[in-house]
Amino acid sequence: MAETARGAEIILDGVSKHYPKSIALDDVSLEVRAGEFMTFLGPSGSGKTTTLNLIAGFTELTTGSVYIDGKQMDRVPVHKRELGIVFQHYALFPHLSVFDNVAFPLSERRVPKAEQKQRVLAALETAGLKGYEDRFPKELSGGQQQRVALARALVFEPRVLLLDEPLGALDKKLREQLQLELRRVHREVGRTFVFVTHDQEEALTLSDRIAVFSAGRIEQVGTAKELYEKPASRFVAEFIGESTVVESEDGTTVTIVRPERGELVRDAAAAGPGRPAIPVTVRQAIYLGSGWKFEIVLPDGAVGVVRGERELDWIAGGTGEAVLTWDPALAPVLPA
Repeated sequence: MAETARGAEIILDGVSKHYPKSIALDDVSLEVRAGEFMTFLGPSGSGKTTTLNLIAGFTELTTGSVYIDGKQMDRVPVHKRELGIVFQHYALFPHLSVFDNVAFPLSERRVPKAEQKQRVLAALETAGLKGYEDRFPKELSGGQQQRVALARALVFEPRVLLLDEPLGALDKKLREQLQLELRRVHREVGRTFVFVTHDQEEALTLSDRIAVFSAGRIEQVGTAKELYEKPASRFVAEFIGESTVVESEDGTTVTIVRPERGELVRDAAAAGPGRPAIPVTVRQAIYLGSGWKFEIVLPDGAVGVVRGERELDWIAGGTGEAVLTWDPALAPVLPA
């Protein structure tokens, strides 16, 4: 595809970042394909932002190498990597208009004024800010300021755009709106996007692929569907989406039962042949309009979730005893 060729491939080859008393990142290797939307997902302190900073050049490598478009970046300073960068805090110049904020990277590169105008207006239209050229940051909402920051990062046509939790300061409704806008912008510009978030729903919404980080390492890389349906570890299974985790009797393995794959029945006989049947206590039944969500407690005290289309007619008041069952073919078994 022609658009995909606009983005650059990123290769991380055994990169690490060690501090005197801690290891932020430990021997991470990853290929980000040209033109894809790759998300780094993980809890605080998992290494995702450190990895982004190593790609940007803000943080010095301890070991390993970073390659962008086939070129080794280890000794290339930040300003020569030609990367677009968007942060959670917009870092706009308050004394400059929207136009001049977006034009700033072009002015620094001594782009002729006529070309600056053309490219700034195009970037603002892509970011959904056509007609806002003469406003100042204080006259804009948080979402609009973030769009200005996005336009500024795109205006000099970098082959890679790095986004460090750019929607983290926004309310839920605006976040969801801008998630869809980011998907649209990515499709339009065809650049390589590397996006950092701790929000798994955001990662599932935006990404071509997701790299799940934990304790300075990558646990798994895959599409949203691959991570949800075929998690490589218990950590990934519990971090990506809701699940009921059923431990084996000897404690060596766990079965991951996703909410829509589990079923609550009255007794073991109703589970059906070849299907597990585990007694549970239904602690809450919540009506969601499109169906029901049941919070359950397993015999070992673990809490799980089951979703269904109908109310459990044998349970009065939404609490009581039931049996959890599932199709073994649809529930991955992982090391505990």
